[in-house]
Amino acid sequence: MRAGRVNMTENIREALEEMILRGNFRTGEQLASNAELAARFGVSTLTADRAVRLLVDKGLVYRKHGVGTFVGSPEQREQKQKYRIAVADKKFPATPAWESAMGIRTRISIQNFYMKNCDVKLIDYPTVCDFELFQKELTGIDGLLITSGFVDPVTVKNLKQLEIPIVITHLEDELDLPFHQIMFNNRRGIDEAVERVLVQDPAEILIVYESHANGQCRKEIFEKSLIAAGYPAKQICRHCVETDALVNAIPSYRLGLKLSSEVQGKFIFSTSDVVSFSLLEAFRENSLEAGRDFQLLSYDNLEDYGYLPFAEPCLTSIDAPKTRLAERSADLLLDQIEKGADESVVVRIPTRLVIRKTAFRV
Repeated sequence: MRAGRVNMTENIREALEEMILRGNFRTGEQLASNAELAARFGVSTLTADRAVRLLVDKGLVYRKHGVGTFVGSPEQREQKQKYRIAVADKKFPATPAWESAMGIRTRISIQNFYMKNCDVKLIDYPTVCDFELFQKELTGIDGLLITSGFVDPVTVKNLKQLEIPIVITHLEDELDLPFHQIMFNNRRGIDEAVERVLVQDPAEILIVYESHANGQCRKEIFEKSLIAAGYPAKQICRHCVETDALVNAIPSYRLGLKLSSEVQGKFIFSTSDVVSFSLLEAFRENSLEAGRDFQLLSYDNLEDYGYLPFAEPCLTSIDAPKTRLAERSADLLLDQIEKGADESVVVRIPTRLVIRKTAFRV
């Protein structure tokens, strides 16, 4: 392996690829397991798995489900299957907040399809609603990845008439539908945060939430977790932001100005980082500092995905791992195209708590 290289995934991939191309492995020979590779190279099994995935993408090795990973022949590499994938998702405004919150997930899924030698076709919402047009656009398509924002009574009727694998992605709650689904397990990260909130036993907790489905879902999970853990329901105060902050952050800022006179010593849970940034801006104008005058827990962790309105990360937040969700969405769809399944697959990507300046800092 190259000395000094920081990217261990590439390090392992390069070492294994060199051995394969030199003929150190015979065609059809089984590679070591991820656990064995991890021990050999001194990395996590996740890093080892990523390195093997890169070899699979290049056609150097192939995996047999439940059996292992095997070296492919040159002929097998040339015959690598190329699929045509349809991605149904919204076209977002080219803003840093949109890209970090939403656009990154679709972009990474599409990149994963390209890496696996697939063609990608983008489909908009009006097309999904018009079945004849939808069916025409899907001619020759092997699978469909569709965002949860496109799933409603009109589109579900059309989706049920299709005979190709369908994966619904970007979910935060399971849908009662016969399709494969990828979602965040919000309860895991929120329960972790609630444990820390209860240790502090705040006199009052303010929940600031957006009225859209995801905002409602996050609010309900946080509130139920608090009450189930013994926090008094009467000490929870709720404030709804009717406008999606990604579209218009002014209502969130105005709410922050309104709350400035009452947040001293209280704990705030916001269901969106974008809302939280507007609240912080309003609070700072009133000389209030998060972590000192009040505590603020947020959701999204956009600061880890490139959106830094305050120059450096500051929000304690529930991390919804967008990169992992996007990668897993693409993998699940390709897996269903290749192998098929008699039942719907539901994958839950766990969230986690990321502690920064605004809450839980010792």
